[in-house]
Amino acid sequence: MAETSIEWCDAVWNPVRGCSMVSAGCERCYAMKQAHRFNGKGQPYEGLTVNRGDGPKWTGEVRCVPEKLGEPLTWKKPRRVFVNSMSDLFHEDVPDEFIDQVFAVMAIARHHTFQILTKRPERMAEYMTPRNKVEDIYAHWHSFSGGPQEVDAWPLPYVWLGTSVENQATA
Repeated sequence: MAETSIEWCDAVWNPVRGCSMVSAGCERCYAMKQAHRFNGKGQPYEGLTVNRGDGPKWTGEVRCVPEKLGEPLTWKKPRRVFVNSMSDLFHEDVPDEFIDQVFAVMAIARHHTFQILTKRPERMAEYMTPRNKVEDIYAHWHSFSGGPQEVDAWPLPYVWLGTSVENQATA
């Protein structure tokens, strides 16, 4: 399990790495600073941050990490899972098809509660709106589970969606 000291979740799951700054609130991004600690040769966040003199900054590169997709399926005990604590699932460089795969895993692992925060609420709303989104998710279901394709509702009731904003003007 990906342990965490974040008090409002039990685990983190990072199938995406990297980000880019979209607002003034990004200047204080804890993930950017954490990623920089793992920005050495052979480290998972290598090349995703750079120190420009005023502290680490995202380079804007975003990487989908398919080998991390199945991780929540191995956790038997129910957990509150922060999805992409080190990036933004709805970043413009994350393909819809990869987001579909993330949602396929969440649909199968319904014993967990998944928490997704984004600085890109417009993209999140656009992604969540189509009525046939469940069909897109089912297209990836076979990659993760041989079990029945059951989704009770859309949006998935055990996936909590939110956005983070730094002030009223940004909101």
